[in-house]
Amino acid sequence: MHDIDPRAMPFELIGDHANCILIHGITSSPSEMRPLGEMLHGRGYSVYAPLLPGHGRTPKHLNQTRWPEWYQEVETLAQELVQQPKPLVVIGLSMGALLSLELGARVNGIRGIVCINPPLVLHDWRSNWARLVRVFRHYIPKYIGDEDREMENRGRFAYDCIPLQAFVSMQALVKEVIKKLEHIDIPVLAVQGARDELVDPRSYRVLAHRLPPGRMRHLYLTRSPHVATMGEELDLLADEIEGFITGLLDD
Repeated sequence: MHDIDPRAMPFELIGDHANCILIHGITSSPSEMRPLGEMLHGRGYSVYAPLLPGHGRTPKHLNQTRWPEWYQEVETLAQELVQQPKPLVVIGLSMGALLSLELGARVNGIRGIVCINPPLVLHDWRSNWARLVRVFRHYIPKYIGDEDREMENRGRFAYDCIPLQAFVSMQALVKEVIKKLEHIDIPVLAVQGARDELVDPRSYRVLAHRLPPGRMRHLYLTRSPHVATMGEELDLLADEIEGFITGLLDD
């Protein structure tokens, strides 16, 4: 792991309560999950934030990986943690939310899922052309705004472009997740940021329609962007996740 950017390293913080896996989004790293992870750890939870294959290095590395590799990384960790006496909750942001849902459908023993801004439907119409564009372009640049620069100053590591082969693979993961939603028979806390510039709110209608009845709880963050784990409503997000986990343990 010598070639990983120091800001992008995986981390784990051991506590006394439930185990929590924190899964970052595509092109990013565990750094965007660290503020939430430290807050949950401060409340007594164990947190594990893996670095997904292809991330933390260069966009070229990510373009050489596909979603089954990302999934295998988190499944291996989940299979290890469900063997422990502490209950396991999986928390994912963006593409990490997709992986969380995939875990919920495939791994027995997970107690609950928190999916933050899952990209089941995207705002940007250009995403529909990614499969074609990747034939003659390997990467497309991201729009980097003041909020992105502020998060970078706070330690977030993410690529400044989108590797199209990897993005198309994430789109394939979306299709897999949607097919499996009806089989996720554990509680799901779906978190939506009102200022999410990437994910269309229709994503939450997909979840509400396809998850088994009574399994979904919805949290709407009125001031949060896509990376809600580093937004101004982080305290509220942590409070709601803690309440969600507490409810799981009381059942």
